[in-house]
Amino acid sequence: MPDMPDENYKIKTNDVTVDYGDKRALHGINLNIQSNQVTSLIGPSGCGKSTFIRCLNRMNDLIMGCHVNGSILIDNTDINLPETDIVELRARIGMVFQKPNPFPKSIYDNVAYGPRIHGLTKNKDDLDHVVTKSLKRAGLWKEVSDRLDASGLSLSGGQQQRLCIARAIAVNPDVLLMDEPCSALDPIATAVIEELINELKERYTIVIVTHSMQQAARLSQKTAYFHLGEMIEFDDTSTIFTNPKHEMTESYITGKIG
Repeated sequence: MPDMPDENYKIKTNDVTVDYGDKRALHGINLNIQSNQVTSLIGPSGCGKSTFIRCLNRMNDLIMGCHVNGSILIDNTDINLPETDIVELRARIGMVFQKPNPFPKSIYDNVAYGPRIHGLTKNKDDLDHVVTKSLKRAGLWKEVSDRLDASGLSLSGGQQQRLCIARAIAVNPDVLLMDEPCSALDPIATAVIEELINELKERYTIVIVTHSMQQAARLSQKTAYFHLGEMIEFDDTSTIFTNPKHEMTESYITGKIG
């Protein structure tokens, strides 16, 4: 594929390696991610997908003995520089995990938490507006607007995941990372989250790790196939699933490996 002008890339990674002690988990990943698209990472369990997205908001910093090398540019700024403000970075690069993890607080306070600690609102009216807007964007407002004081833990699994998405977008991030966001959900809740992801890409750059090739095909514009810590192939999703260039990708797509 021809290189695109820099302004079309939200994220550019160059020769990213990750080591856990003396075990190399990622081998020289070069992956450029476009703005306002969904990019899927697929591959067998343990192939490095989650390790890679945790590089994008420096969550790997929290793992003892983990070392990340190479450059990761977001809006052409290297996030691995020592002067990077990690708290600010993790607000800009929101993350939604495999298992919904609402705080043991009210629905309102779950969403208000980020804007409060980052000082993003001036007063209660301002905060109310952010909470309402975030819940609406996460497709949850109609279901919870009359019980914002109820515990976030009282919601169903699918609602909890949408609450976590509302919490992530309340601080106005640029990028949303989603690590198998539907794997703990039933098919109906999964369909709701997928519809939401399709809408959110208008505002955010989304990177999703998924074990479901059908989900990757439905949701994403670009797909990367990882295997044993290497990125084997990266292309338009339609090309990856109908005309992959690498035989390992084809073997995974057709179920011969994985």
